[in-house]
Amino acid sequence: MKIRFLYIVMAASLLTGITSCKKFLDINSDPDTTQEPSNSSVLPQCLAAIPTALQSDGALYVAKYVQNWLTGSSANANMYDQQGYSFAGGTMAATWNMTYYALGNNLNYIIENGQKKSQNDYVGVALALKAWSFQHTTDYNGDIPFYDAFKPNTFVFKYDAQEQVYKGVDSLCRTALTYLDRAMNEPALNTLAKGDYVYNGDVSKWKKFVYGILARNWHHLSNKSTYNADSVISYCDKAMATVNDDFVVPFDATINNNSNYFGTFRDNMSTLRQSNFVVRVLDGTALAGSNVKANRDPRMAYMLSASNDTSNGNGGFRGVDPGQGDPNYALNPPSSYLVNGLPPTSGTALANYNNARKKVAVAWGDSTYTNVSPGVFNNATGKYLFQNKAPFPVMTYAEMQFIKAEAAIRSNNSAVAYTAYKNGINGHFDFINRSYNAVRGASNIYGVNPISAAARSSYLASANVKQTAPLLTRTDIMLQKYIALWGWGFFETWVDMRRYHYIDPDPATNLPVYNTFTLPTALFGNNNNLPVYRVRPHFTSEYTYNRSELERLGVLQQNYHTIKMWFSEP
Repeated sequence: MKIRFLYIVMAASLLTGITSCKKFLDINSDPDTTQEPSNSSVLPQCLAAIPTALQSDGALYVAKYVQNWLTGSSANANMYDQQGYSFAGGTMAATWNMTYYALGNNLNYIIENGQKKSQNDYVGVALALKAWSFQHTTDYNGDIPFYDAFKPNTFVFKYDAQEQVYKGVDSLCRTALTYLDRAMNEPALNTLAKGDYVYNGDVSKWKKFVYGILARNWHHLSNKSTYNADSVISYCDKAMATVNDDFVVPFDATINNNSNYFGTFRDNMSTLRQSNFVVRVLDGTALAGSNVKANRDPRMAYMLSASNDTSNGNGGFRGVDPGQGDPNYALNPPSSYLVNGLPPTSGTALANYNNARKKVAVAWGDSTYTNVSPGVFNNATGKYLFQNKAPFPVMTYAEMQFIKAEAAIRSNNSAVAYTAYKNGINGHFDFINRSYNAVRGASNIYGVNPISAAARSSYLASANVKQTAPLLTRTDIMLQKYIALWGWGFFETWVDMRRYHYIDPDPATNLPVYNTFTLPTALFGNNNNLPVYRVRPHFTSEYTYNRSELERLGVLQQNYHTIKMWFSEP
């Protein structure tokens, strides 16, 4: 872990003035550059570090585990499509880098500097982000350094058990709430708006975010005998109350590093294709038992991309299966097979044309098979969350309502569960329809027109949605939550799927909770025929400098990534 140690000592010396580095700093000081940056200049960098870390680890790896999307070409299908992991590589490290490098001592600095200057708003926000990042990282990696994470003059960092990290996150949240409460009682002293481009300095919304972290923290333990559904429901009630409370990070989209990772400019989605599983969830197959037109979710047209050929019975929405890819992936776009602007009439040319029309489209648009504007800041291109200036969600009102619904149904409170379930569905419709222009000029994810009130009402009355509380099942809740988190909430969906061990049955139906979800036909070779449950710690630093801890935890064994998480077990 020496690399991290060097980074941390350097950061600490620059920000808090470690005396052993004083002469070095004096020699290299710049009178035009502040040696004690303001919290308002440090916080934006912390916020900016969040989406790309979530998107890169999420889009390229975890999204494949939960089948949001998969590799388009079967020839290029990789280990992640098969729920595998690179034992010798440094992939899937963005979360680790974010928590220990990008946020790490920067948040510590905001806390220390804020305490000195009585900036309770900044202290509370930094503690909230620290709690969120550790929660996210332990759910991703399992046992991680927590109490020793930023311990000075340390080369080897002890890993704490996930149970201890969960308790530590709970404690950080409560301390954050204490500081945020102080800030709310002294509004004249708050300067948070100068550095906060998520909530524009609204301390009350940061409190809701903290309660959302607590809701996740407590709800993830649904398989434990100590699970407390009433506490989970209480935290959800104190968390996001409307779509306007959603934690979304905007992008300026003026250079590569401030553009949405999913946008056309950065070109990270060109080889990925939506899965057949999400198509089945949205076209009525999984929830209503049939993809007839009356059962199609109107959100499907806003979230997914349709292929050119619409003869498959659901309007042309097609996907791929893990490791299988799209059989038509290598074909050229349909237009390339036209003859004088008309389709060929026979032979191989006609077959290729017909098959090309069935190709699964890229995420950036219907009947679109290649990136429409790579390397160009064109904010008129893209679809849903896959635009250069589309905001990236970190936590939403809809998610909180589905957590509440599941907690309530687990405690046999069907009335509360049903209300929260309906609120969650409506909350996601509102999420799509929200005008994001006010969020630092972000693009609206609904495209040209929001979903109409008539389309929403028709869906709520359809067979996809249970019409009375007694009929509600966990499958109804979890599949609707899957829809609401698709395209951004990969990690929470992965927590959910691991809580249900991917294929656990719904006690009400004895069918899998994630109806129509299937594990890859062939899991990765190192999996020993077991699904994936965790990600190994950062390769570069941990395998070289913290090896004794990895040996103690068993990280070096080939199938470590298939060992179940503490939170997923009784």
